[in-house]
Amino acid sequence: MHKKPLYSKRLILIFLFLSLFLLSLFIGVSNISFTDLITRDERAWHILLTSRLPRTMAIILSASGLSIAGLIMQSIGQNRFIAPSTIGTTDAALFGVLITFLLLGSASLLIKLSFAFVFALLSSLMFMTLLSKLHFKEPIYVPLIGMMYGSIIGAFTTFVAHRYDALQVLSSIGLGSFTNITSGRYELLWIILVPLLFAYVFSSTFSLLRLGEDFATNLGVAYKKVVFLGLVIVAIVSAASYVVVGPLPFVGLVIPNLISIYYGDNMQKSMIDLALFGSIYILANDILSRLLIFPYEISVSFMMGITGSILFIYLIFRRGKYATS
Repeated sequence: MHKKPLYSKRLILIFLFLSLFLLSLFIGVSNISFTDLITRDERAWHILLTSRLPRTMAIILSASGLSIAGLIMQSIGQNRFIAPSTIGTTDAALFGVLITFLLLGSASLLIKLSFAFVFALLSSLMFMTLLSKLHFKEPIYVPLIGMMYGSIIGAFTTFVAHRYDALQVLSSIGLGSFTNITSGRYELLWIILVPLLFAYVFSSTFSLLRLGEDFATNLGVAYKKVVFLGLVIVAIVSAASYVVVGPLPFVGLVIPNLISIYYGDNMQKSMIDLALFGSIYILANDILSRLLIFPYEISVSFMMGITGSILFIYLIFRRGKYATS
């Protein structure tokens, strides 16, 4: 009986996604139109293929990855208020990029991704170990501890950068933006599809993690191995999006919560909707960031900080019903 409403919701999401996808392709300082593309205007096709399309694909890949990574993290931590951005994972990825610069200088994006992944994974493992030893009655305390943990990593990163005169490295990637995403730069984000494939294959198992270690183990889940796999997926996605785009606040936090409210906790059934809704959210924010002071644009992370905080406050008010696992 409930399949038809869910199918209708997905159709609405697909319609919104396609609409914003097309808008993203045709909004910018340089005007291009369908007519230009149909008449094979070289300038229009050059802008589309080297700038607009790479930027839009980068949005979709990073949004889908961060949304699904957020849901995995919430399942592992059994708390709806944690995400890669609230437990220090992205802060550790930034520290990894800094270490890459200090050791290797101007390294390739792939090398930066490798270092960012290692540091993000180690940081996530440390926080989850800490979380397993602490027990909180209120779920909101967990992200607060996570943000304190992330702030410590961030402060240490700033100290190291200042000590070795590398603050410019932090400023260059410390602000999330799709402005400089062009053909030849965004392709690294395609690596996100690999962990997303694993996320889909193990989606049912990740859903069982919400039940706790004892219950999941009794159901035949290799708990520690699955948790480690989940953290690897989260680390790869967080590192890739951070290295290429920069920080994108609230995506992994609010999008999984909103999808869970309207679609439930079955990860396998909601993954498509999660990716669509996350893409819609970032596309809408990116389009607004381009239009508000057109022909200039503001950072999409600034816009997402505003809209994401509003959604987060909304979720806090609903925590009596939805915030506990």
